[in-house]
Amino acid sequence: MNRTQIYLPKIQIEFLRRLAQKQKTSVSEIIRSSIREKLEKGISTVPIKKEGLLCAARRINRMGKKGPEDLAINLDKYLYGRK
Repeated sequence: MNRTQIYLPKIQIEFLRRLAQKQKTSVSEIIRSSIREKLEKGISTVPIKKEGLLCAARRINRMGKKGPEDLAINLDKYLYGRK
């Protein structure tokens, strides 16, 4: 594991401490489990970097899926939701 440091408002750290005490665990474990839950729900909610898009496109291609026929023409529509 890697060590990291974050700044939290007082109310959030107090909440985490109470929750950790109630669950008989550490604040660190509460944070790790919250992140783990978020990851399990789906990484698609997190913005993807360019390299990630390329990897995703390759995976989709290996599955035999294809994108929209008009992707090159309507790129802005698909990327930004506008024409």
